[in-house]
Amino acid sequence: MIKLITCDIDGTLLKNYADPIEPELFDIIEKFYEKGVLFFATSGRQLYNLQKIFEPVKDKIGYIAENGAIILYKDKMLYKSAIDYKLALSLSQKILDKENVELFICGENTTYVMPKCEDFHKLVGNEVQNHITVIKSFDEIDQDIVKVSLFYENGLNEELINYFIEDFGDKFQHTVSGHTWYDFMNINTHKGNAIKLLQNTINVTSEETVAFGDNFNDIEMLSDAKYSYAMEDAHEDVKKVANYTCKNVIKTLNELYNKFFGEE
Repeated sequence: MIKLITCDIDGTLLKNYADPIEPELFDIIEKFYEKGVLFFATSGRQLYNLQKIFEPVKDKIGYIAENGAIILYKDKMLYKSAIDYKLALSLSQKILDKENVELFICGENTTYVMPKCEDFHKLVGNEVQNHITVIKSFDEIDQDIVKVSLFYENGLNEELINYFIEDFGDKFQHTVSGHTWYDFMNINTHKGNAIKLLQNTINVTSEETVAFGDNFNDIEMLSDAKYSYAMEDAHEDVKKVANYTCKNVIKTLNELYNKFFGEE
């Protein structure tokens, strides 16, 4: 039997960041909900963004946001991992100082940005659709910082990543979060640990858990679910930790529903 479904968004449920969720997903989430199976949107995205894109079922699902730094269910904050303020700002300043690299400072309710170019502002405003607060100084930050991210439009490379992890690699949990995104959270803050905490909270085992993912920030999550699915086009290192591969999440969810609950 299954009791928990955790699903990554970008590259897994959506192939393009700005795409809408297919309405059929909301239908299958409703069906699982009626059987007592919880669906958790599990993403590097901010909480506000996830609640917005899952609006039709936002009160019937849970959220693991900011790569595991936030867990919310039924409007109750089950977990929040705030980064030491001075450490977060030290990393943020290094990102600001690096040419052509843009900065995200992620709070619980908003994302702070200090855009270097107009195109970046358009990206976070129109495509990503985060709740954004544009600031000119770190002094304007008025809430806990749960994640610091960098965005490099030309695509991440080893030299760029090493530039930041040389000074901060041992101070943060850090991971590739997309072709152009790299995320820094508290040590041991990742989707896998968030799901373990959730499982303990709601009394669900790994054997009762389904997980879908495609990228390096999904590895720990996929490692802790019996029904773990890596997308067919995922990196080979991600596929190695999953028990199954998946071409289409909605199709696979329907198959799982029929397997465990029978066709209606």
